Amino acid sequence: MRRLRGPLLARVLLSAFAGIVEVAASLGFVWASKNVIDAATGGVAGAFRPAVILFVGLAFIRTLFRILIPYWQGFILVLTQNQMRRDTFSHVMRSVWTGRERFHSGDTINRLEQDISVISDFLCICLPDLFVTGVQLVAAAWFLLSLAPARVAWTLILIMPLAVAGSLAFFRKTRRLTGQIRALDSSIQGHMQENLQHRVLILTLQGAGKVLRRLGLLQDELKGKTVSRLNYSAFSRSFMNLGFICGYSLAFLWGASGIKDGTVTYGVMVAFLQLVSQVQRPVADIARNVPAFIRALSSEERLMELGELSLEDEGEDIVLSGAPGIRLENLSFSYPDQGRDVISGLDFDFKPGTMTVVMGPTGVGKSTLIRLILALLRPSSGSVRLYSSVSGDVPAGVRTRCNFLYVPQGNSLMSGTIRENLLLANPDAGEEELHKALHMAAADFVEELPGGLDSSCSEVGSGLSEGQAQRIAIARALLRPGGVIILDEATSALDEKTESEVLSRIAGEYLPGKTIICVTHRAAALSYADAVLRLD
Repeated sequence: MRRLRGPLLARVLLSAFAGIVEVAASLGFVWASKNVIDAATGGVAGAFRPAVILFVGLAFIRTLFRILIPYWQGFILVLTQNQMRRDTFSHVMRSVWTGRERFHSGDTINRLEQDISVISDFLCICLPDLFVTGVQLVAAAWFLLSLAPARVAWTLILIMPLAVAGSLAFFRKTRRLTGQIRALDSSIQGHMQENLQHRVLILTLQGAGKVLRRLGLLQDELKGKTVSRLNYSAFSRSFMNLGFICGYSLAFLWGASGIKDGTVTYGVMVAFLQLVSQVQRPVADIARNVPAFIRALSSEERLMELGELSLEDEGEDIVLSGAPGIRLENLSFSYPDQGRDVISGLDFDFKPGTMTVVMGPTGVGKSTLIRLILALLRPSSGSVRLYSSVSGDVPAGVRTRCNFLYVPQGNSLMSGTIRENLLLANPDAGEEELHKALHMAAADFVEELPGGLDSSCSEVGSGLSEGQAQRIAIARALLRPGGVIILDEATSALDEKTESEVLSRIAGEYLPGKTIICVTHRAAALSYADAVLRLD
């Protein structure tokens, strides 16, 4: 796999080397057990004690490595999973936002958790085991040939690969089913996650029954696909187990016949039966790892889809001094799945140090306009440019986002404490800055909470009212450096008095030092506005 490089490759090779040492000790143990039995039954003077010492020493080495290898594999497994999750999550977080996300969030989480677990398990455990298994198979087969007649040994060696080959006849079908099962896993996780997030809505609409029926249909489909894969796996195991039974029976009967005829010693018989097991076990391991390989392939394909997401342009932030202006020139935008422009040929100048209110009915593109200014979306035509008398004129892009203090629509708080939410905007903010931001947002109520700034808020601000959550979100934005404040329906959940208080404090503190853009349906902001942009 393409992921097997650098430190991970070194760790996997070390794991494989330890496995080879364990195989050598195991085969040495077989040889030592033969010598112990032969020394005991043959009565060779002075041979028994050295044979026992060697037997015990090899048993200790084999046991030690059987303890160390799983420990090491577990250690490198967690390192690999952490690295893969961090890298993939970073890629998704830095990918271009199109306004129409390609993957459901539940599906993305499923890939980050389940698919990465499958791939890392294969790389850190299955892959070195497969290499060691191959070495063990060759070494055990060579040892077997040295003890038994060629026709018996070759018959034993060839029976088991033929059995495995029969078991692999369903490889393509199993791989297809595995891909379908992984997709259904993602759908189920996405369904549960989305409905848990909107549980209050579901309860008020009395839609729990419908949600559960949909879950039942998905689970029934998953069960059907899983049963089909289990059936194919059962057929595969039947071929393999039949070959193993035949091989072991042949070895046992050959040994028993040899002891009866006096051509085989008890030590050879013991060693031979152990070697048959040492040939069968790697073959079984190979067969068992084939489904793991199939799952890893399917999971790798799913992760590659995340890796194909386009990344935003990166570079050093472009900081404009003072209160930058924003100029829209012939700006147009349409979403990929819509035939009409949401915004068409718009010209406007948000002048430095002023407050502009953006108004208009629902669906005319107010939030889309904000996303274009923030460079979350790219114009279909025209341009968005930031300008300053000191810093000059630059096109809006990822590198200009540092100039914005942004409050999005709705409840945008994260789970954690109020302090953690505020520090997300400015990790270096001190106590005085935090309290000032809360006051500017009319969020002084935080001081009266039992935990103050360290009071907990659940996912999406659960435990706080919508108005309280909005005011904390405003305070969070005000902690950001930058010369442009964007309020996107940021006071929609506030009563008139509180809304007026928030707008008055922000306008009084930040004008004309910052440029303010206020998107709203309500008239309260108009009394503070220097200009109004009406979209229709």
